[in-house]
Amino acid sequence: MFERILVAFDGTPHSWQACRAAVELAARFHSQLTVITVHPPSKEPSDGHLESLVPVGPDGKSLAALLEELANDARAREVPSFSHAFLQGDAVPTILDYLRSHPQDLLVTGSRGLSRGRRLLLGSVSSGLVGGAPCPVLVVRPESPGPSAPGPSGGHGPTRRS
Repeated sequence: MFERILVAFDGTPHSWQACRAAVELAARFHSQLTVITVHPPSKEPSDGHLESLVPVGPDGKSLAALLEELANDARAREVPSFSHAFLQGDAVPTILDYLRSHPQDLLVTGSRGLSRGRRLLLGSVSSGLVGGAPCPVLVVRPESPGPSAPGPSGGHGPTRRS
């Protein structure tokens, strides 16, 4: 059903939840999984690999360390193919351009859970992707805060709701 799954990751807890969901889906459907990271546009040429070594988030882990955790989880779950791409530009148009040149069967993205007013003021990457993607989009909503809510180092998958 989903031979190729793409997930957007920026190191935030909501994108981590999206990645965990994408790994679960890729394992279930024996899909190729690609993780993309979009760095903001810059006039200076940048090296995505070097930028990935900078700590992100409160636990001080780098993007590269988080990606390695994802890759290990994908291997453990027997995902047939795991790859990563560093891109540069504004998130929505850059991801949509990537999708046009690298067709996928599913795009997975996180959502910060903004209110309607904040979404209007700040814009929403997930809304932009849902509106413009040439494939189905799964938006992983944030988990309710609580003592068992996993973070990037929690190692838990998304909470299942029935």
